[in-house]
Amino acid sequence: MAEQPHRPVQDILDRLRNVSDAASVSFGDILHAMDKGGQPVLLLLPALILVSPLSGIPGLSSLGGLTIALVAAQILFGRRTIWLPGFILRRQLPTARLVWAVSKLDKPAGFIDRKTVARAEWFFAFPGRQILLLTCMSCGAIMPFFELVPFSATSLAVVISILASALLVRDGLLAGLGLGGLGLTVLLIAKLATQ
Repeated sequence: MAEQPHRPVQDILDRLRNVSDAASVSFGDILHAMDKGGQPVLLLLPALILVSPLSGIPGLSSLGGLTIALVAAQILFGRRTIWLPGFILRRQLPTARLVWAVSKLDKPAGFIDRKTVARAEWFFAFPGRQILLLTCMSCGAIMPFFELVPFSATSLAVVISILASALLVRDGLLAGLGLGGLGLTVLLIAKLATQ
């Protein structure tokens, strides 16, 4: 029997594409469709949306950042089910625009899936996993404050996507790269904010 290909990030994109046949889809519908993938998926999903061209929708960076911060905090404190406020769950996105934006992530997702495997799993013992979650929570929490700084939310979302992917597949090398990329992102945002 052939071994199933390793494609956790592409699976998330496939689920996003098929989440609704209606003209618009709510964040609640999207998160419900992702729930079977485990908690790191709920962290990765809003980050992927913010990496996509959808990040240009006014207010979406703040909403996505708040979602990431809330999800990361609840995972950090050991909640079995993730709670989000109604105003986040009710926010609607045009389905056609979501599908179009997801299509732009196909190549990066394929690259991530090909390059990630479970390795250096010792990294996820205490306090490594907690550091990753705290980093994701902090990046999400500061996104609303940088709403008007170009590329800042997208840059932070890239870091969160890398860290959430590392949590999803337990890839310690990817986690290290994500934490290293955070330093470069902070420098980039500081430079953009002062211009």
